[in-house]
Amino acid sequence: MPTPSCCRTLLARTPSAEVARCTCGHIHVSLGPVTIRMDEGTLHATWHTLGDALRALSEAPPSPPEPATATGGWKQ
Repeated sequence: MPTPSCCRTLLARTPSAEVARCTCGHIHVSLGPVTIRMDEGTLHATWHTLGDALRALSEAPPSPPEPATATGGWKQ
């Protein structure tokens, strides 16, 4: 018997991000080529964390850019 496929409902979309709810209950947050699947509670916690970061950025003086690493990869 085939397993039922999930169906996503788009909740929000901008040129850089998309958020959809899946019939299986997960929330899919897509940022460019990366999609993160999470439950609704994790989405709320992530929203608060991003809000805290945006507030800190708006309150802090601009910092000089850090020198590039030797590997040239993404900073974590």
